[in-house]
Amino acid sequence: MVSSRIDSVFSEADREAIRAATTAAERKTAAELVVYVVERCDPHSEVAWKAALIGAAWGAACAAVAVWLAAGWAEPHYLWILIGTQVGLVAGWLAGRLESVARRLVDREALESRVEGRAAEAFLERQVFATKERTGVLIFVALFEHRVVVLPDQGISARVDPNAWDSISSELARGIRAGAAVRALIDAVGRCVDVLTAHGVPGPDAKNQLPDEPRFRRE
Repeated sequence: MVSSRIDSVFSEADREAIRAATTAAERKTAAELVVYVVERCDPHSEVAWKAALIGAAWGAACAAVAVWLAAGWAEPHYLWILIGTQVGLVAGWLAGRLESVARRLVDREALESRVEGRAAEAFLERQVFATKERTGVLIFVALFEHRVVVLPDQGISARVDPNAWDSISSELARGIRAGAAVRALIDAVGRCVDVLTAHGVPGPDAKNQLPDEPRFRRE
């Protein structure tokens, strides 16, 4: 079985540490914190053909230049341009399988829209809305897209300025890029509690209304 990126980043001990941090954080607030991590929000199927077309164009251009330079007085061999196109197409397709390349081939607006849509799906899937006072908060991480969304329910958003979550999202994203995903997630959980306390969200509730275990999806 091929190991997924999630498995390589988060061990069982890491997942337990995130769960324990969530449990500890919820002892300080009535809010319910849900951590949700996906490998990617969308297959981004357009990446393959974009990469292939770009590669084909470069291959054709390079072959055309080579034919022009090497032809001299002889008859130019234009077949090499076709060969260059085919080689470039395959090379581009292979390059598009690299995450660093593929991510740059996804339109920024499309990427943001897909991340936001997937975060909304996670919100519903984990029933973050299913708390007595609508005090759930989703911490959503998309590894391929390099995006973080902190999505509060109505009971929280009515009290907390949406901009208050921006620094948490930014710090979490930086931590993940730096290779400290677990530490960054644990810190983000703690910082969410600080924001909630600062904005007057009530103290802890005796009942745990949502599971504390983080959710990981390989998709």
